[in-house]
Amino acid sequence: MRSKKVAAPRRLELHLSYTCGQRCAFCSESLRMARWRHAPLKGEEVSAVLLARRKEGFDHVTFTGGEPTAHPLLPAALGAARKLGFKTYLTTNGGLFAQEPYAREVLPLVDELCLSIHGPDAETHDASTGTPGSFTRAMTALANVERHGAGTYLLTNTVVTRRNWARVAQTLRLLSAHSKIRHCLLSNVAPEGRAARAYRSLAVPLSQWRERLPELARPFEASGVVLRLFGLPLCVLGGRGELSNDAHFSPRVTVERRSVGGKPGLIGILSRDASRRRSKPAACRSCAASGDCAGVFDLYLDAFGSSELSPRKEN
Repeated sequence: MRSKKVAAPRRLELHLSYTCGQRCAFCSESLRMARWRHAPLKGEEVSAVLLARRKEGFDHVTFTGGEPTAHPLLPAALGAARKLGFKTYLTTNGGLFAQEPYAREVLPLVDELCLSIHGPDAETHDASTGTPGSFTRAMTALANVERHGAGTYLLTNTVVTRRNWARVAQTLRLLSAHSKIRHCLLSNVAPEGRAARAYRSLAVPLSQWRERLPELARPFEASGVVLRLFGLPLCVLGGRGELSNDAHFSPRVTVERRSVGGKPGLIGILSRDASRRRSKPAACRSCAASGDCAGVFDLYLDAFGSSELSPRKEN
């Protein structure tokens, strides 16, 4: 991406939980969860991270996992973050928000919530998550957020694979029917964790993304709902660079469980841009958008090559 001065990071991502009740085919965290499921974060660790990062100028925290609602400390962590002046963001597959008392208690502490919905029906969604009943739980959680999350900005994330690609338009129509949803993210499957092992069978060809993008974007043109796409090179977007999640990336530090001195510890990883596990092959050298593009997932290039890329010319 174009060389430019990068602001100091103000966004913190904290991997709170290393357990999850789903077995998503595209899970990028499966290896870390397998290693650390018996070493959940302790209250003093969470408090220390929040306090230290707030002193460093961080003012936005994402609690993620695994499934963060699986950790009993989540409500307290959200409350502590709020008291310190953080804006709070939560990623969830629905989890305990499918229980109305939990949703009523916790949602007032959540400024932004991203709910994972991977299909328009149980057949499609549950096939993606490998978990019967997960669609029902996600939709119940959605109803509870709509009922009790008056101050919560609601986003959704749909990870796109060959398992749900044929139903993506229907998924977006389902989501657009819910007035509380203000932002929809379509995520190209990232080659990490469980997804890396089955990447060739999961990844949707870039040429298919390019062909269907106008159809997928059309309902959002005048709806007021934001559409963003993650993990796609700009040439696939056909000049619609504003749809790229890369263009809205802000520097962040991810704090996650790692081995420190042979014991479970925490480390912070700085991400300055969206280029994680992505690169630009020779075909990108002549592209006018190369300086603003994070490139293509390395594993995609290994599996399918670069023939689908279409370098953009200067206007």
